[in-house]
Amino acid sequence: MSGFVTGQYKLLTVFNTSLDANYEWEQGIEIPTGAMDSINTLFSWGRGVVVVIGIIGVLFCAGKMAVGKFGRSDLAAEGVGGLVWTILGISLMLIAIPLIMLLLPGGEAAAV
Repeated sequence: MSGFVTGQYKLLTVFNTSLDANYEWEQGIEIPTGAMDSINTLFSWGRGVVVVIGIIGVLFCAGKMAVGKFGRSDLAAEGVGGLVWTILGISLMLIAIPLIMLLLPGGEAAAV
C-alpha cells in the first residue's frame, strides 16, 4: 500500500511543478460560449416539472377535501393545510429559477 501512496505523491509533484509560480489568475467567472442555452433549457424543463408536480399536489389536496365532505372533517382540514403548503412550495421553486439566473454571469432573469 505504501508503494501506491508513494506513486501518487510522485505523480502529484510532477503536476504541481509544471505550473509557473508567477501565473496571474484572471478575476471573475466566465461561462463557456453556448452554455447559457443549455442552462436555460435545463431550467425550462425544471419549471415544467415544478408546474406538473404542483398541479398533481393541488388535485391531491382537492381530493382530500372532497372525501372530507362525506363526514371525515379531519381529512378536509388536512387537504386545506396541504393546499397552503403546496402553493407556497410551488411559489418558492418558481421564484428560485430567476434568482439563480440573475446570479450567473451573463444571465438574465426570464419572465415566468
